[in-house]
Amino acid sequence: MYLDCRCIQTAEILNGMISYENHMERKKIMLDLIQAEWQKLRRCQILLIGIVALTLCPVVQYGTQLVIAPEYRDAAFDFTKLFANVVWGNSQTFLPISLVMLGGWLIDRESASDTLKNITVIPIPTSRLLLAKLLLTALCALLFGGYSVLVTVLTGFLFGLPGLSLSVLFGGGIQILAAAFTSYLVCAPLILIFGQIRGAYLGGSILAFFLGYSMLFFKGGFLLSAYPFSAALILTGFDMQEYNGATSAPNLLLAAVGLLFAITATVLLLFFADQKGEVTPPPKKKKRAARSVRRS
Repeated sequence: MYLDCRCIQTAEILNGMISYENHMERKKIMLDLIQAEWQKLRRCQILLIGIVALTLCPVVQYGTQLVIAPEYRDAAFDFTKLFANVVWGNSQTFLPISLVMLGGWLIDRESASDTLKNITVIPIPTSRLLLAKLLLTALCALLFGGYSVLVTVLTGFLFGLPGLSLSVLFGGGIQILAAAFTSYLVCAPLILIFGQIRGAYLGGSILAFFLGYSMLFFKGGFLLSAYPFSAALILTGFDMQEYNGATSAPNLLLAAVGLLFAITATVLLLFFADQKGEVTPPPKKKKRAARSVRRS
């Protein structure tokens, strides 16, 4: 009886060690995949599109104050309002286009450049390949957010805007970063859908632009809060009533449901991608033995 208990304990310890080793191996593979994707991204010119777009955002937002009629200009336009305008511009236009284009390109390039065979040396689930690309896109979203904060501050200094303080910088910077991440969560399903359709990621980025711009038209009711692109802003504490012209205060619970819908869609898309089976190298063709032809 004592020996049986010892054997059971030993077996449980061995199973735990094997599970831990498998977990660490899967973690290492995921990190290697992300690192490999980063190496590809460093040579990607599409990354420059996001950088240029986010550079233009604060300039465009302040530039509207210069081109409109003097009676409609905001005489109290300062750093606080510049930060808020950048959050709105990023989430409505610039981030959806940049993230869907970038993430979709990461997925599409494997088939377009015929590099999938180089990755499939180690058999891994398709969902893990896609997840690595999504995680890298999430990292790029946060980097875009940090870059946007820097450009916003530089733009404010360039045009001599007043009102910059540590509290304004911290509050506006955190909101830009948070909006960048929630915008990524909303765009993730589009990245997976259009990235897996050959050459469709550019069309997906155009659709993302229209979907982001459409939140301008939801000024009340259910869609004001539950529409995923609106929810991405509402959950960061953005004032939709001031910038969207909303006629009623948004509902945080509905906004959480809207964002949860986007996350659920992403998980389901990864799950169904995995149903296709593991990505394995193509079978090697058997070489036919050459037949010797004898001359009579």
